Amino acid sequence: MSPASTSRASDGLADQIGERKGEWRRSAGTRKAVLDAARRLFNEKGYDDTNINDIVTASGVSVGSIYHQFGGKKEVFRALADASLARHREVSERATKKAVGAGETDPLRIYVEGAKAYLLDTWKQRDIDRVSILLEGPAPEVTVSREQRARYLRGSLGITIGEPPMPDATGYALYGLLTGAATQLMTIEDRRTANAVINYFADLILKMGDAD
Repeated sequence: MSPASTSRASDGLADQIGERKGEWRRSAGTRKAVLDAARRLFNEKGYDDTNINDIVTASGVSVGSIYHQFGGKKEVFRALADASLARHREVSERATKKAVGAGETDPLRIYVEGAKAYLLDTWKQRDIDRVSILLEGPAPEVTVSREQRARYLRGSLGITIGEPPMPDATGYALYGLLTGAATQLMTIEDRRTANAVINYFADLILKMGDAD
């Protein structure tokens, strides 16, 4: 191949790569616009009272693009819920690693540090989390989100308090307390009260362990 041909081929490849990058940026921008609009609408109007046309109007994205990117309103909610849960996991794991790094060795106290971080982030993300925690969304999507949350919070299954009748009884007890805390947090607007609620439930868990 001549140098000129090689140059033309390289230019063509560079153009294709540039076009693809542009498409990826546009696609990411479209996805963000849809998710931001849907999140705002679900929080303001509720899931049931928000329809796909509302999302189209608020996002400026065509209905065809929304269905191409997500598949429909239910899938938009799933994307929001999955992103929220992933963030909760991340902040919780950072908190537990920080506790271990600081020298904490008690499994229950390590777990509580992660749970506190998880709950605080749940409060911060309450505009979307309340849809699943307070059962304000569609049954299939809420069930999936709730089951994902349950699987993560039952990371306490390796912890034993007292003499549980079944191996996973402690895990379910802790999950019940944390679910109660998350439910109450969805009704709170100020951070000071949110922190007080989180600390109250965390202290309950630690007292359970101390009484063992």
